[in-house]
Amino acid sequence: MTLTQPALTQPALLRSLDEPALEVAEAGRKAARLAQLRQAGFPVPPGLVLTVAAFEAGEFSAEVLAALQSVAGHFGDVPLAVRSSGVAEDGDEQSHAGQYETVLGVSGFDELVAAVRTCWESADTARLREYRGRADRPGLAVLVQPLVAAVAAGVAFTADPVTGARGTVRVDAVPGLGDQLVSGRAVPDEWAVTDTPALVRGPHGVLTAEQAGRVADLARRVEADAGSPQDIEWAWAGDDVVLLQARPITALPAAGPAPVAIEFEVPPGFWLRGGYTLKPLSPMNTSTLIRAVNRTSSNLFTYAFGERVEVRNLGGWSYVRIVPLASVDAVRERAAEVVAAGRADKHGEIVDRWYAEWLPGLRAALTGVRSVVLGELPGPELIAELDRRVELAYEAQRLHFLVGGVSSMVWGELGVVCRDLLGWGAAEILPMLTGLPGRAAEPARELTRLARLAEGDPGVLEEPSGEFAEAFDAYLVEYGQRCLGADLAEPSLAEQPRLVLSLIRDRLDAGTDPEAAAAAAVAEREVTVVAARARLSGAELARFGRALARAQRAFPLRDDTGFEAHVAWAQVRYALREVAARLVAGGQLADVDDIFLLTLDEARAAFASGAPQQDLVSLRAGQQAWSQAHLGPQTYGEYQSGPDREAVLAELAPADRAVLEPMLWIDSVSELGAGHRAAAGDRLLRGTAASAGRYTGVVRVVISEREFAKLRPGDVLVCPETTPQWSVLFGGIGALITDTGGLLSHPSILAREHGIPAVVATGNATEVLRDGQLVTVDGTTGAVEVLGAS
Repeated sequence: MTLTQPALTQPALLRSLDEPALEVAEAGRKAARLAQLRQAGFPVPPGLVLTVAAFEAGEFSAEVLAALQSVAGHFGDVPLAVRSSGVAEDGDEQSHAGQYETVLGVSGFDELVAAVRTCWESADTARLREYRGRADRPGLAVLVQPLVAAVAAGVAFTADPVTGARGTVRVDAVPGLGDQLVSGRAVPDEWAVTDTPALVRGPHGVLTAEQAGRVADLARRVEADAGSPQDIEWAWAGDDVVLLQARPITALPAAGPAPVAIEFEVPPGFWLRGGYTLKPLSPMNTSTLIRAVNRTSSNLFTYAFGERVEVRNLGGWSYVRIVPLASVDAVRERAAEVVAAGRADKHGEIVDRWYAEWLPGLRAALTGVRSVVLGELPGPELIAELDRRVELAYEAQRLHFLVGGVSSMVWGELGVVCRDLLGWGAAEILPMLTGLPGRAAEPARELTRLARLAEGDPGVLEEPSGEFAEAFDAYLVEYGQRCLGADLAEPSLAEQPRLVLSLIRDRLDAGTDPEAAAAAAVAEREVTVVAARARLSGAELARFGRALARAQRAFPLRDDTGFEAHVAWAQVRYALREVAARLVAGGQLADVDDIFLLTLDEARAAFASGAPQQDLVSLRAGQQAWSQAHLGPQTYGEYQSGPDREAVLAELAPADRAVLEPMLWIDSVSELGAGHRAAAGDRLLRGTAASAGRYTGVVRVVISEREFAKLRPGDVLVCPETTPQWSVLFGGIGALITDTGGLLSHPSILAREHGIPAVVATGNATEVLRDGQLVTVDGTTGAVEVLGAS
């Protein structure tokens, strides 16, 4: 159907998509582009445009109403789609996607007027003003088309909007109209279309492979017409696909390297994909941090029935397995060792040595390392300094496993005492271990202090100065020099001062009081302790008091030891970047970050030889691109339980078994993982209740440290899991949801410390939930209710 401009209306107020040379300034970019595509033969539905002139008039004048009456008469009883068409939207720099309104299923003149009013009003919403910044309000037209009776709809990208990779079209599809996808109310089927369509995941099954291929073909033809990668909206009606919108993909990264397949063999055993590595492992990380974990993790099992943690790079991804003790005899031997050590209180001695000897030694060594000006070191001394830092990081990692693991035996004593004397479980006991002083909690607390310094003059968040600048610089030195994730390739906070400033601004905007939350945790701890003491007397009270004092001294050490280890690994990263800078200056590397695509030995060899490394870097970059496109399965191999521990425990004398009880209690409450999985479109997710409270807010899915900037004050943070380094986010979020975890996992501890409702171990919240959805998080019952789009 071809629509010409209706009669009896002012020409400046109404235009048709079939009119040649429809200008953006008159019809908005969306309508102008669709007019070009329709006239070029693309399957764009016919449409009429209420032009920018009507919007600029600012009112429903007699002329505007006459134009709308003409539109309504032209389409008759056909349900309509009324879409905003902004002059500034769909540009190369900003898409304005989701900022303007669309109204579907409009019938009759009155509903048409109301729909146009909705579109006009969306041009001046608070969210759009924030999106534009200081820019003047741009013009807005309104496009009216027959509503497509879609059996399926969605979007398609001709390049990966995250990585910039070309060659594969991503097609997202949902049943019915596409507004539920854009609003975040539905999880789509995802297709990857190269030579042949491949279903990545498919909760709905709304398209066949042939249909997905035709959508991808349409997207490619639009890209060819535009001359650049495109993002299209489409609908499937009848037996063909219809084009509803086309725009360039904004801020598209440069095209990535061509994927290079990785051949690998899976070793024997049961392997679980590592949660702390949410992107392919860098070769440098595999040869440093991962190697250190493999060499020192046996220390974690000093008081446990296991041999060590083993981490392997399988297809570019981190996979982990717990290596069991080799035999029942080995279990007997370990039990005897733990009993002897327990009677001698070796675990208490290790905690004491941490505070008295190892922590001061580590801090002194790290202070010395941080005082070295790397750029002033001659070449041989720089390599010697790199080796020194690697050795220090290995020692910090060993102490993290040893002290962090052994400390659980100490506070496990409190669990046993409270179980035996009070009948309490972990939920009643953990408040007595919340709100304790600890190194891991300091960065979040100090971030709040910086926010208070900026309250009187928020301008210092743009250009730090005065007292704030001094405190900010000190913060970056003391708390910013840590690896944020589990890969040395990831920058520290000290390398991202603008991110830290944005976190401080979020604290101000959130209006929350983390110190009040910390004080509430302390108050709850004291109330719980008083309640416990009130039920005990005599020897039982003395036993409880001793166990409590020891537990409170030991409990922070799992995270505190990790803090120092991450500081040590950051110093390795800095030395590697200095080595890389010299390799770049010598023409051996193209970019400083390319060094993380080499192994440690390869970097040393390159520095010594002067040989160019670009070919090796190119190969590794291609392998990482392949890994990114080929996420391995959740597990490899079949789970095997290992030697019969229970049989050994049954053999023990009661007095020996009693010595092991703290270790067994920790095992009983430390279960990690997820026993739940929601289906796409579920309105209720369930997990483990980890931190009490109830909160309703907007979902923000954060997969890695690189996405911290996505968060806004009051958001509900949805992530696979957190490390202690993520504590800097907790002063500004409203609630937490994770895929994995348990009562004693990092996210649970962080949430309780900050008084934030949390549900962990949902299984797949990061897959089911989408940015912008409104949810209620009940950290008391472990339920997450999906309310809809924000």
